[in-house]
Amino acid sequence: MLKLRFPSALTADSRVFGSTMNWSILPVVFGLAILAFELVIPSTNAGETAARIRIDIEPLDAGSAGQAFLETLDEPQLQHAVGAINATDRGTWTYFPGPRVGLRLGELKPEQRAAFDRFLAAALSESGVRRVQDVLAIEPISDRGGGVRTGPGEYWIRFFGTPEPGRRSTEIHGGTTDAVPKAWAWRLEGHHLSLNVAIVDDRIVSATPFFFGAAPSRHTDFGEPLALDDARAERLLSSLDPIQQAAARSIGPAPADIRSGTEARPKMPREGGIKATLLSKEQRATLDAMVISLFDVWPAGMTTHLRERWMATDPETIRFAWAGSELRGGPHYWRVQSPALLMEFSNSSPAVDHAHLVLRAVEGEFFGR
Repeated sequence: MLKLRFPSALTADSRVFGSTMNWSILPVVFGLAILAFELVIPSTNAGETAARIRIDIEPLDAGSAGQAFLETLDEPQLQHAVGAINATDRGTWTYFPGPRVGLRLGELKPEQRAAFDRFLAAALSESGVRRVQDVLAIEPISDRGGGVRTGPGEYWIRFFGTPEPGRRSTEIHGGTTDAVPKAWAWRLEGHHLSLNVAIVDDRIVSATPFFFGAAPSRHTDFGEPLALDDARAERLLSSLDPIQQAAARSIGPAPADIRSGTEARPKMPREGGIKATLLSKEQRATLDAMVISLFDVWPAGMTTHLRERWMATDPETIRFAWAGSELRGGPHYWRVQSPALLMEFSNSSPAVDHAHLVLRAVEGEFFGR
């Protein structure tokens, strides 16, 4: 398990999943327990067979694993895979199908794919790797024309800046040595998946926009990738008494999709729903678990500060809202909203077969842009 103490040098302006950083922070040593997993990546090209890769991960931090992956790429691939920390595409993201700026996973050779899997295993928790696997595996293989395709190979990895793990560059000024923090970021994105992470000296300072989707939302072979999150929300709704439910369901009909959009800055819905101060201890625990479950996608030590910041949020400013069917078997939408954080879920089509889950930070996304 990756263990990391987040520096106390974060300023009072820090926000959940988005931070203002004091640059005079201390170095941190990474440690990652041995991790093994299997990944099934069906090919999107006709005639190719699925590749089943088993990887035994040696202790590596995300920076080391990212650098090792980049070293497997040739020069043309590197041109696609790496951009500047403030590259023009850094602040763009979407969960719609179509090509992205970056290196397409379906184009990786087996040894490159193995190195990428090692990076993903170092950058995510075990549960995070499984959740990403589920999203990729459930994505149907299709050609929608105009160069727009979907499938497990239609995802793009992009690094902004160069991972430099376990090292800090120094500059000499008048006989003193000043540390120069190393900032880099990475994005993994395609239809129904968007992970955006910024790291400074081996510390996560921003991890949104964060998006998981599934269509169909329930798959006969791979199950329901977003069941954990949706079931908790349904359980919270069912635990509310009639007065509480009236407050939670005060936002009107279920929207067709998530409302925060895909802009560089999220669109915040109007306030509505039940305040956390009106929840019982058990109900509040369920609400917290909904948010914490997304923190669990990352190694626990890298998100301790995010968990603590969420738990310190004034409950008067946290609201839970639900719209649509009272049961998740019917079309529905729900959200958790605070001044710093927005978590939205939508599965509101009549067939209830297209689920979207997003986490956005109000401030501090795309750190370094």
